[in-house]
Amino acid sequence: MSRVITRKLFLGTAVAGLAFVPAAAAQAAPTTLAPEEAPTRVAAWESTVMWSRQDPATGSYALMKSVNAGAPTPVAVPKRAGRPFDIDLGTSRSGSTVAVYTRGGDIYRLNVASGVEAKVSRLSSPKVERSPTIQHGRIAFIRRNGRVDELRVGTATTGSHVLVRGASILSAELGERHVAYVTEGRSGAMLGESQMHIRNLATGSDKMVYRARSGGSNHASIFRASYVARPEGFLWARTNVGSGSGNRLVRYTLRGGKLDYAAGSMSLISTAWANETLGAVTTSVSGGSESANSTKPGACTDVGVRSTDGSVRYCDIVLTGPLSFGLTS
Repeated sequence: MSRVITRKLFLGTAVAGLAFVPAAAAQAAPTTLAPEEAPTRVAAWESTVMWSRQDPATGSYALMKSVNAGAPTPVAVPKRAGRPFDIDLGTSRSGSTVAVYTRGGDIYRLNVASGVEAKVSRLSSPKVERSPTIQHGRIAFIRRNGRVDELRVGTATTGSHVLVRGASILSAELGERHVAYVTEGRSGAMLGESQMHIRNLATGSDKMVYRARSGGSNHASIFRASYVARPEGFLWARTNVGSGSGNRLVRYTLRGGKLDYAAGSMSLISTAWANETLGAVTTSVSGGSESANSTKPGACTDVGVRSTDGSVRYCDIVLTGPLSFGLTS
């Protein structure tokens, strides 16, 4: 989605700027859950965090889990070949924590507590599905249909229907009543643009709430949103590779349509909201390019290297701790 620019900006330095607490309280330090050796995608729901771990011998990826910032444990599901799991965490209709992801182009659903995995046959097709997301038992995903991306929504029993069609729909995230999705296009002859849209599932009202424009030597990106239950809204990372300015974690609150900002890093490629105590879970690569996700072997050039001041290397899975959104856009 954005080009890789080799530049040493350690995530630890950036994440330290994310974990804000009131001045009278002690500052919470970021927590490294795992030192990974390849780029991955993170997902979270309440106290559960999940991501992929690459087997350097085979290039395949295993699914990992941490609960309440505890030690990572492998999840007993088949590995995914070639790329990290495009995982999302949310809830079933009964409120239990579930995960969705694709393997072989089909959608799978995992009960996190029991470890039972099942293919979601009613939502899978001969075409390739990607980036599934779940909330309250409803699943949204992106299907490539010819030259068009389709953002679809449905359930494991009813099948799916199309919400949005577009040339380039990059990602989606379900909430209880809304879906947030990212599109990419051009806003002018020389400017690329990423846009965050929020769509009301009941009314069909669809609003573009945020945009990031590229131009000159700067490449701006918006990454997949994460649902925030309280206060209800969505969180995402906005990066600007080039000038290095304007890197933010952006929170959109549905009530009132308010945007708030915390410090970010141009290296972030995946973020997810856990809860008020754990904060956000993040991971990054050199240059902040999501296209580096298992396609650029040099994206984690500092694997095995830590700076003398304890800075966190690229690809680490990091919990920010409590966040305060006090920055301007």
